[in-house]
Amino acid sequence: MSGKDSMKGAEHFAFRAIGEEELNSLITRREGETKLGERFAKDWRDPACHYVLIGICEDIGPRANNGHGGARNGFDAFLPAFVNMQANRFIDPASVHLLGRIDHLDPDAELDLVTMRERVAELDDFVERFVTPIMEAGKIPLVVGGGHNNAYPLIKAASAVLGEPIDVVNLDPHADCRPLEGRHSGNSFSYGLANGVIRSYTVFGLHKARNNEAILQFMDDHNVHHTFFMDYLLDPRSFQQDLDQFVGSSAAPLGVELDLDVIRHMPSSAFSPSGMAIEDGRVYLRKMMGSARRILYVHLPEAAPNTPSQGRIVGKALAYLVHDVISTRP
Repeated sequence: MSGKDSMKGAEHFAFRAIGEEELNSLITRREGETKLGERFAKDWRDPACHYVLIGICEDIGPRANNGHGGARNGFDAFLPAFVNMQANRFIDPASVHLLGRIDHLDPDAELDLVTMRERVAELDDFVERFVTPIMEAGKIPLVVGGGHNNAYPLIKAASAVLGEPIDVVNLDPHADCRPLEGRHSGNSFSYGLANGVIRSYTVFGLHKARNNEAILQFMDDHNVHHTFFMDYLLDPRSFQQDLDQFVGSSAAPLGVELDLDVIRHMPSSAFSPSGMAIEDGRVYLRKMMGSARRILYVHLPEAAPNTPSQGRIVGKALAYLVHDVISTRP
């Protein structure tokens, strides 16, 4: 994070800063308008900067979970849509610094499952080391793209900085509490609970058909508070009621997760024709960011566009979600 164009991060992953020239190439200018990308904070250490925007461009985590690729493309789809949003009275772009991206250096390598999971563990270490100084400075990492495997290093970093386990909330059709069988996108929260870096885990919107009995038992055994999407189908008002009850239940610091798999018809690692609307995701984020709780990080993983048309959907959806985060708590 020294401002150099690139920085070696690990054997298979590296950070690359997004400089002013690259940023300017993404902005479509129009007379009489100012775009967000023209007004970002120049330095994340600036006292007026509250959010540090980081892309993670990998899909080794989902593939190590026997899932589909494509999550490496989420941040690239998001960035042009976000930087071209209007800078107006509703948002303070100077509260955001665009830091750069973490890239998987050989994403197309043919790897067996054991090797992929070893590589995810390598990424865990890099992401944790990378975000720790940002959290130590009191800034909020806003992490876009990649698999849900990256929740675990974010949680570990936040817990280490606080010196105690943290609370985590997630909007997701999957609890991601699979066995401790080597790291992948499906077991960030079981690892976090087992290793004592999560104090309390809450997940909203689970799909009853997508969580196996072992996961359900794990949640019971570890007091994971959870709700089911089916209940919101039958009583849509109960979703916001559950969110309000959650944000009022504690003042403890909070890590905020939203898996794009939860949005119906979203090009994502686990696409589903049935799920929440993008507006539900926006409400969720606004409720979390509007609470009195200290937000430790915000993580938006699993968008997985593989065509230009999918990229337009993902890009604008993520842009709206990030706008909601920043404009709710500037």
